[in-house]
Amino acid sequence: MPAPRRRPERRERAKKEPDVKSLYTEKFDDTGFETPPVPKISLFIRVTKYFGSKARGMKGPAFTPEQRELFDFLNWDLTASEFYATARSIMVFGLGIGVVLGAIFFLFLAPILKLGTDIASLVSLVFVLIPFMGSLYYQQYPKMFAEREKMRSLAYVPEIINYLVMSLRINPNLEKAVEFASQHGRGKISDELKELIWDVQIGKFLSIEEGLDKLAYRWGNYSDDFKHSLMIIRSSVLETDKERRAQLLEKATADVLEGSREKMDLYARGLHQPSVFLYYFGILLPLMLAIILPIAAAFVKDVPIATKTSIFLIYGVLIPAGIYVYGNNILGGRPPTYVAPEIPPDYPGLPKKGNMRWMGMQFSYTLLAILVFFGVFMIGNAIDGWTMSHIAEYELEEQLRLIPSAEFAGFTFYIYSIFSLIIGTSLAISVYLLGKYGERKKVQDELRAMEGEFKDSVYVLASRLAENRPMEDALAHAIEFLPKSKVSNRVFRKVLENVVLLGLTLEAAVFDRVYGAMRNLPSQTIRSGMRVMVDSVELGVNTAAKALIQLSMQIRNAQKIDESLKKLLSDITMLLNTMATFIAPIVLAVVSSLQTIIINSLSGLGGTSQLESATGGTRIGGMNFKGLGSVLDTSSIRDNSASPGEFLLIMGIYVIEVVILLTYFNSQIEDSNNKLHTYVSIAKALPVASVIFAVVAYFASSSLSGLG
Repeated sequence: MPAPRRRPERRERAKKEPDVKSLYTEKFDDTGFETPPVPKISLFIRVTKYFGSKARGMKGPAFTPEQRELFDFLNWDLTASEFYATARSIMVFGLGIGVVLGAIFFLFLAPILKLGTDIASLVSLVFVLIPFMGSLYYQQYPKMFAEREKMRSLAYVPEIINYLVMSLRINPNLEKAVEFASQHGRGKISDELKELIWDVQIGKFLSIEEGLDKLAYRWGNYSDDFKHSLMIIRSSVLETDKERRAQLLEKATADVLEGSREKMDLYARGLHQPSVFLYYFGILLPLMLAIILPIAAAFVKDVPIATKTSIFLIYGVLIPAGIYVYGNNILGGRPPTYVAPEIPPDYPGLPKKGNMRWMGMQFSYTLLAILVFFGVFMIGNAIDGWTMSHIAEYELEEQLRLIPSAEFAGFTFYIYSIFSLIIGTSLAISVYLLGKYGERKKVQDELRAMEGEFKDSVYVLASRLAENRPMEDALAHAIEFLPKSKVSNRVFRKVLENVVLLGLTLEAAVFDRVYGAMRNLPSQTIRSGMRVMVDSVELGVNTAAKALIQLSMQIRNAQKIDESLKKLLSDITMLLNTMATFIAPIVLAVVSSLQTIIINSLSGLGGTSQLESATGGTRIGGMNFKGLGSVLDTSSIRDNSASPGEFLLIMGIYVIEVVILLTYFNSQIEDSNNKLHTYVSIAKALPVASVIFAVVAYFASSSLSGLG
């Protein structure tokens, strides 16, 4: 009997056995954190490839030279046929889906929501227009993404130039300088320097000078200072006089710093007018609309433009969307300077994922946010219940008419319930954001303080190395000289202990994934500085001293640029902060009360027809308006307008949205690309603004109620 075949078994076992190479692949980088996976293909590329292969009949024209340059800059391997086929597929298929959804909304959902024909038609039309806007956004996305990449990369231009100059001061070899800058620099320019070295080695460029010239003109379209500095660096290599070479290198550094300052000054000067427009658009426009919409509803009889649905679409959707688009355009021109350290959620010492620390205990911040919301809402609902029972007990039905109320989904919310909804939502958002990002923001602030100390610590270390002391003595002296410095105690002391006690090499003492001093220290500024120290010490302590002194000056220059920008923008950021936290809720709270007075006043004009027939017109404020009662449809103003309570709730929702948007833009102007600063700023501003809105709205409605 033949033996059973075991090939499938062996094949299955071979699938389960790990690749030998994977056993020796590092899973962790020198930060001590797990190495991030290889970046996946972006959703944009995957969607384009998919539709490009399925919709081959929708091909378009070839790329223009500008588009080709754009895709080459992004290194996106996409063809013109794939790109245009996807854009047209989004429009065609989206249009079909939009027509179906619009019809469903118009025929089924609109009657359930009791929407008028005009509002239902408008919403259905939006479903049809979305595919056209989606196709347009798709075609503009590569350009917007490239602009963001360019701005992010330009933040590292002074750093790249300083690394080139630093290397050339030690050794006037351009190829070594490019290699040094590519190893220690950051951003897309650093990646292109790495590619440049490879292209020279494989013969794509005859020399490093040729490749560097191409890089200079490639980025010169976005930063003329970078191109000019590269030219100066190139000419310094040709200079035989050491003094003249040093002057040229100093000029290259000075030019790129001066260029950064000029960009900051222009941006700060140009930011005043857009900030004023944000105030007009986000605060004064709602005030004017609150006056105009009821009047327009009285004149235009058949179009329900003042209903709660219409007002919610205007205040809750259209105006916030306009503020967001306009604000993003403002942020797009901000010159990048400092890049804050990224704090991962699993950073040692942080609470467990999904938890926040409070009074020494850990809680789920999501659950706590939900409890806060319902707790505040129940308090407001209880006060309303007590008020209603008090009115029923003393038969004060006339006062019940004066209390604002809102009806949604079959429930009636009175004034305290409305305020509790607004404040509870704000507090819940605040608790969630502080729970998720608050602890990480504290760690980030500590690391930023360490980065501020780093330049002084490096200078002290370089001073001792310049005296021909060994690295161990220099580290010990820096620790003793700066006893309160966190860099000395947390980094230098750990390096010294690793070298003396564990016998590690200097590189292992700094970057070892288990024992290294840089483990669990995600600061690119400190990491780059320590890498420069380790690499330069191999060339001798004098060389290391020169390199570290140059590094200290570079860090100082970078910090001066960031501080200069903050000083230039301080007036604008203070204005936006005041506008978001105080002015917006106060003005919008008064708007909520004025709307009630306007509707009551217009409704009162409905009873003037007899007066008009007797006197020949309606007298308002000493002026005679003849025939006003016949022009205004005053009988339906109350029926077709949002009630005071509904308008108050909608304005409360708008306050939450506008405070989030204005705080977002303000925090991004203060500290660009720092999401931790943004989220924590929103968490701090939102509860204050909502409480101010509720308090002002309550007293304003009480004070102005007699005027209606």
